[in-house]
Amino acid sequence: MDEFLDWILIGCGGLIGYMILSAIVRAPGASLNSKFVKLGTLKGKSLSEITRVVGPPNAVSSLGNGKTLRQWQETSYHIALIFDKNDICEGVSSEISV
Repeated sequence: MDEFLDWILIGCGGLIGYMILSAIVRAPGASLNSKFVKLGTLKGKSLSEITRVVGPPNAVSSLGNGKTLRQWQETSYHIALIFDKNDICEGVSSEISV
């Protein structure tokens, strides 16, 4: 009987450890997502308005015609925004939250 109880306690401890570790790993992405949510509608906002709240993008790519794709990424969250030649957001190209 004691051996059965030991296995249950080990299983519960493992599950609790997994849940804590998962929350720690996902925290940076959850924080970044929360900052974007607080901004509200992104279309029409300037790059400086956005970076003031969420920080600088992790990557910037040229799309041609003066447009750029700027991406922000943390563990469990990624968002890519399209900006015009005046650095005004035209909208979300993609967003992934795990």
